[in-house]
Amino acid sequence: MDTAMRFNTGINHAAQLETSEQKDKMSILDAVPGQTYTIKEIDTKDEEMNGFLFRLGCYSGEPITLISKKKKNCIVVIKDGRYNLDNLLAEAIIV
Repeated sequence: MDTAMRFNTGINHAAQLETSEQKDKMSILDAVPGQTYTIKEIDTKDEEMNGFLFRLGCYSGEPITLISKKKKNCIVVIKDGRYNLDNLLAEAIIV
């Protein structure tokens, strides 16, 4: 019984850690339009998408400004360039 209780507590603790990590991660889609953020990371396993964002100047440490967001896309400014990103690309940009 004691072992089962410790096991359940461990599962609950792991779930809480995962939830707190998810709260710390905010994609550019969750950002407030008109504000400038610093890119923390690009969260994608797709090398082609990662390379595309890198060519736009979108990588860790760079400022990014969310101009507007719609249902299926958002407009951002990266290095004085204005880009229209679909939601899949925007979700990969963690600020």
